[in-house]
Amino acid sequence: MIVDEATQIATIQAIEEIRKQVIWKPQKSIPHLQKRINLGHLPQEATLAQYNAIITSIVTSRDAKVYLYRHETIIYPTLVAIIENRVWLVMIGLDGVLETAFPPDNPERYLSKPQFFYWGSVQELKI
Repeated sequence: MIVDEATQIATIQAIEEIRKQVIWKPQKSIPHLQKRINLGHLPQEATLAQYNAIITSIVTSRDAKVYLYRHETIIYPTLVAIIENRVWLVMIGLDGVLETAFPPDNPERYLSKPQFFYWGSVQELKI
């Protein structure tokens, strides 16, 4: 995938937005939290504030890797980082609104899907 300048700018702006504040789509935060608890990704007593803190840790990590996920013609910036010895990914829209955040069961296999394009590390990209 060739990352054009407009996509580069939009991706960087989206990452900057989610770093300021985790914004969920309306009525999506609690169902996402519950799903992570049900799947054992988060403890039973986890709160939305704790889940948002994990998301913030990922998007602000200097060691995060940046992928671009393409679904048809839409691109979703995706940041991947290790949190508490577990690989987590955070996928956002180009508007900076959260799509999802979870630890894939097999991160290598998951991120090797053709929809994912590795763009670089946060440090390399100077984001």
